[in-house]
Amino acid sequence: MTAFKKLKTIRTFEKQHLPHLRTHEDFDIVIEVGFHQENGSPLTLKGLVLLNITSPATVQRRICSLVQNGIITRTRCVSDRRSIELGVSTHTRELIERYVQLLSDIHHTTV
Repeated sequence: MTAFKKLKTIRTFEKQHLPHLRTHEDFDIVIEVGFHQENGSPLTLKGLVLLNITSPATVQRRICSLVQNGIITRTRCVSDRRSIELGVSTHTRELIERYVQLLSDIHHTTV
C-alpha cells in the first residue's frame, strides 16, 4: 500500500468516525484526557491547561465543544466535590481503539 493510499484510508476513517475532532488541539486534548483516565489519575481543567497544549482560553472552548459533542465527559471528583474530572466517553474510547487498530494494521502491511 502506498503512503498516500494509507493516508487516504486514515483520513477517511477520521472523517467518518471522528468528525468532531477537527483540530490537532482536539486530538491532543482527547489523547491527554484518555491517557490520564487510563492511568487512574483523571485530569481536571486546570491540569489540562498546565499541559500547555494551547492557550487556556482555547482549552476551555475546545472542552466545552467536546463535551457538547459527547466526546469528553465531566464528573465531580469523589474525594473533592468542588473539583470536576474530565474523561473520554465510552463511545469515543471505542472509536479511538478502532482508529489505533487501523493505524496498526496499516503499519503492519509495510513491515
